[in-house]
Amino acid sequence: MEHYTRFASRAAAWALSAAGIALAACGGTSAAPEVRVATPTSAPATATATPAKSSAVAQTTPPPQSCAAFAQSADPFTLRVVDKQRALPSDYRPTDLQAIDDRWAAPGFPGESMRAAAAGAMVEMLAAAQAQGVELRIRSSFRSYAEQQRTFQFWIDQLGEAQARRESAPPGNSEHQLGTTADVISRSVGWELIIPFGETAEGKWLAAHSTEFGFAISYPPDGEAVTGYIYEPWHVRFIGKPCATEWRASGLVLVKFLERLAATR
Repeated sequence: MEHYTRFASRAAAWALSAAGIALAACGGTSAAPEVRVATPTSAPATATATPAKSSAVAQTTPPPQSCAAFAQSADPFTLRVVDKQRALPSDYRPTDLQAIDDRWAAPGFPGESMRAAAAGAMVEMLAAAQAQGVELRIRSSFRSYAEQQRTFQFWIDQLGEAQARRESAPPGNSEHQLGTTADVISRSVGWELIIPFGETAEGKWLAAHSTEFGFAISYPPDGEAVTGYIYEPWHVRFIGKPCATEWRASGLVLVKFLERLAATR
C-alpha cells in the first residue's frame, strides 16, 4: 500500500500526526517503475393501509446466504489466508482482473484493477459514499508478486528491514496479490496512506459501511500483535457480503476469522 512517491511526502504525512505515525502499508503500494502515471411524505390518516403480504408469499423470499454457503461456492482464493507465514505462489495472478474506471482512482494513481466481483463491489461502495457526500478513491489495488518484490526492497532500503516488515509485506505475502484488496483513501489526508485517515469523516464512513459491500478491514487498531502489521484504516479486502457481515459480528481480526472459517470447510 505504499508507493515510492510517498517517500517524498513523508515529512508532510508525519506532520498530520502528533505522534509522528509512520507511513504505512502492510502490502505496500506500487513501486516507482509501476506508477500509472428524499424523505417520504406521511400518508393521510384516512389512507387505506397497504395489505401485508400473505405468509405464502413471504415464505418464497429466500433467507440471506450464510458465510459458510458463500465459502462453498466462492473461488478458494477469495477467502484464502495470506499473512506473514502463509504466502501465495510467485506465479499466482487472478485470471478475471477487471480495470476500474479512473474516475474512482486517487489523483496520480490511474489504471487500477481488481477481480471482477471485488471491482464491482468497490465501484458500488465508492458510488454510495459519493452519493452521501463522502469522497473516497482507490490509491492501490492488485499488485503482482514482482511489483511487491520491488516495493518491499525499496522500503527495506529506506527504513531498515525490521521497520519495513511492520509496514510492508514481502512478495507473496501481500493480500494485494489476491486481486481482492485495495487501499481506499481521501483528499482530506492528501491521498496519503497514513493512520490519521481513520479519524477523518471518510475513514469513519469506510469503517462503518464497507461490510455492507462485502469488504473487511484487514489490519485494525491494536491488531499488530496478531497481524504483524500496523493499523491500516485504508486497507480493505473483499470477502463477500455474507462473510463480511459475519466477520463484523464475530469481533475477530480478519485473519483469525478466515482461519476459523477454513477449519470448518
